[in-house]
Amino acid sequence: MSTSITAQEPFVLHDYNLEDWLRQTYGEQPSRATATRQLTWKQRVLYAAGHAINAYYTLSPELREVSNIAKLVDLRWPRRPVGFDSEAHYWHTKDAVVANLTALLQDNQPAAYPVMLYEQQQVVVPELRTELSLIFQMMWQASWTTAQPGDEPSGHKSLIVQKFFWEREPHLEEAFIHLSNVFCRTAFGCVPERIDMFYLSDGTVQRHVPHMKDVAASIDYLDLLRHAVPGGNRLCACCRANAGTAVALAPSWSLS
Repeated sequence: MSTSITAQEPFVLHDYNLEDWLRQTYGEQPSRATATRQLTWKQRVLYAAGHAINAYYTLSPELREVSNIAKLVDLRWPRRPVGFDSEAHYWHTKDAVVANLTALLQDNQPAAYPVMLYEQQQVVVPELRTELSLIFQMMWQASWTTAQPGDEPSGHKSLIVQKFFWEREPHLEEAFIHLSNVFCRTAFGCVPERIDMFYLSDGTVQRHVPHMKDVAASIDYLDLLRHAVPGGNRLCACCRANAGTAVALAPSWSLS
């Protein structure tokens, strides 16, 4: 009997394991620093920026208007230029992050407060018999109801999902869109109204508008990759009961 129950436990796909696999497969090869579990300079930059973003949106809207982004970034910024190309690269990167993050955050106020801010959430996708585990940097519930072109109005308030990257990484962006589509459809009954991807290296934003008809392709994408990505495991029912607070599963550079 115990064997039968275990066999029915869903596979767990973590977003950070998928990102690591995609980077190794299509992007940068794992460096010696990565192999020894040391953070790269990009990971350290995103760590500092993530804490600054979290602190910024925890403030009331009135206080955000007078907040100093440079001070928020400095709280977690690496104290030494270890891993950077040079000391000049270290300071140039910090200046760019402060300038670009200041502009991006001040222009990004879909609602008074995000409904999710660096939270890990999990949901079981029946079609895949797979449990998706995602860390949502920011999710907003806008005041208008969903009205995507060509879709029937759902009556739900619009969801806006957002993520910060250091630079353009097309394979990671594609994965983020598919994960967001499937997670939101399964958990909330609708895909996001909009998916925003911010790039700290140049201060640009890419906006993607998904549709319910895209969900089938997103499920196919995850079905192809779910067993190729290392690090997946199976959780017992007791563990799944605490899925929303499983901070131990988060990568070392998250806000957990």
